[in-house]
Amino acid sequence: MSEYILYLTTVILITLSAFVLNPAQAASDTSEFHEFARMFHESHGRIDETYGYVYVTTDKIGAGTISVMFSNGSRLDGAKFNARVKFLDTSGAVMKEEYFNQRIAAADLQGAAEGKVSKPFRLSGFDSIEVDFYLSDIPESNLSKSSLQRDIGFTAALTSM
Repeated sequence: MSEYILYLTTVILITLSAFVLNPAQAASDTSEFHEFARMFHESHGRIDETYGYVYVTTDKIGAGTISVMFSNGSRLDGAKFNARVKFLDTSGAVMKEEYFNQRIAAADLQGAAEGKVSKPFRLSGFDSIEVDFYLSDIPESNLSKSSLQRDIGFTAALTSM
């Protein structure tokens, strides 16, 4: 019986240390940044039912991934969805920029059309990121008052979690 208790205690201690120590160390080495925003066009302002989402993960040595997702829930067809991701140092100076774009079809009976673009990056020492979501290359024949809403553009500033 004492051999069984010793064996059980050893298994529990090994399992407990594996679950408690390793995930805690991994979580402290990873930074995450994310933002969700509506899409804007330089001349036409905010375009209803169009969205962008960016998710950035990086480790303490600067290796990471940027994933950008676009959603077009409008009847606007043929527009290019864009995101500009700026990596900033503590003073707010831009250290690096990454650009993403993808053409997205109009929404249909199944719902919004969506797309995702990802790429790896390597940059250490940045403090925060800024993301600009915007539309370009909209065919004039697709612009209608029902798919556009006038508004001013904005930049989403992100900080580490």
